Amino acid sequence: MAFLKSIEIGRTGLVAGYWRLTHSQADHVAQVIEFRFCGYPDKDARDAGKAPLPSIGFRLAPTELGLTSLHAVTTATLYAAARQQPADDGITWFADAIDC
Repeated sequence: MAFLKSIEIGRTGLVAGYWRLTHSQADHVAQVIEFRFCGYPDKDARDAGKAPLPSIGFRLAPTELGLTSLHAVTTATLYAAARQQPADDGITWFADAIDC
């Protein structure tokens, strides 16, 4: 599972077009889940084991995921949330991304 969407990284001219969920961590005390999507120039770069470009991070509560508990979080839930919720920088990056 991944997203296809061209996003320029920090006005550097570098563009990531292939994005995949790489990290997630549930904080049960704070009742939030933090997760990150790492970007690569394309799927071939990812498959070749190239290092990712800077990532896009999220920090959401279960209610923002449409859940009552962090115990119900799935990978599909995080991909859906990335389409609907703003990232840590306040931008909803993946609303129009293509599933890959």
